[in-house]
Amino acid sequence: MTYGPDPYYEPPRRTERDRESSRRQIYALVGLFMVSVLVIGVVLAILSTGIGGETFFQTVKIFEHNPVTKGTLGEDIEITARISGFPENVTLSYQVIPNNATIETFRQIQPVNKFMLLITAGGDTYSYTIPGEEILGDLTYFITAADSVGNTESTRIYEIEVDDFLVEGMPKLMKVYVNKEAKATVTVRSLNGFEKAVRLRVISQGLETLPGGIVGDFNPATVTPSAGGIASSELTIRATDDKFIPSGVYYIWVEGFVGTQRGTLSRNSSVARLEIPDFDFTISPSFQKVERVFLGQVTLEQITPYTVTVTMDEGFDADLDFRVVGLPTLGVSHRWVFPEEIISERPGVQKVELQVITTPSAELGFYTLTVYVTGGGREEFEQVNFDIITQSQLQ
Repeated sequence: MTYGPDPYYEPPRRTERDRESSRRQIYALVGLFMVSVLVIGVVLAILSTGIGGETFFQTVKIFEHNPVTKGTLGEDIEITARISGFPENVTLSYQVIPNNATIETFRQIQPVNKFMLLITAGGDTYSYTIPGEEILGDLTYFITAADSVGNTESTRIYEIEVDDFLVEGMPKLMKVYVNKEAKATVTVRSLNGFEKAVRLRVISQGLETLPGGIVGDFNPATVTPSAGGIASSELTIRATDDKFIPSGVYYIWVEGFVGTQRGTLSRNSSVARLEIPDFDFTISPSFQKVERVFLGQVTLEQITPYTVTVTMDEGFDADLDFRVVGLPTLGVSHRWVFPEEIISERPGVQKVELQVITTPSAELGFYTLTVYVTGGGREEFEQVNFDIITQSQLQ
């Protein structure tokens, strides 16, 4: 049996009514598509231009920030800003410049970057508090807001003046002799309206105090400058004991301490060179022998020399006194022979000669002589021996 198209089949013919219905369906689909496009366009327009003039998907914008212009040493500083849009992060960048910064220390100052946090969920205010322990001088800062697609906005750079103080007036050189003192006037200068009490102390490099036997006193010990003014204190460096004073050179400075919200902060003065001068001496030879000599009725004097070598350290320039004790009272005298220059005007090593003059009337015997050198609050001594032996007759 064979199957195939029915040669007698004739498909139904579409009527005009059917064709009209198909056209309506096509128009309906096209219309629906156009409406959809229109709705999407309207939505995009709303999202891009906003309702009531407010942008919805707008670029982040820092639309409100009240700049901070004044701070207090050691106290917290809060920075806030209102950000519109959808910021992914808000950053505060700041740099602290201590008022006593030098060129070298200024080069080492690095900016600090911190994320500002949203104060209230769903709000638009961001905040960061710079801790008081970082407030050691004037600040500069700016705020940057960034969204997830790379749009950013930054404020200009603002400056915050921090009330602070400087310790000034230290001389480049101070010199203190044993049992003597040196004075200097130290000032505390107010910056940016500072007017708090400042406690003063003086220390040596590498120590929390001064070398043993050295004392530093301030009168007064605490000063309070007026806003924009200065306050002064007299510093006295004293050498109190000649047994424990290590001579040499020390580097000292004055520290000023002030109480703050975050504890005690300090400021240093410039460095001063403190010299503790000293001297020492030797005498040679350590033993001399002399004979009493006379010729007939003529008395002959014998001159026995001792060389005193004085070594002066660390700028020692005080006057020196020389004396000798222990010589016989009869027939013996002495004199000092000094160089042409005054000893204190030529620091370093100097030589002085002690001449012991003996006559025939001197008492025989073995004597111990003590030579003293005094100056700069110090007194040093050395001993030598001197022997007067039996007289001899010269023919």
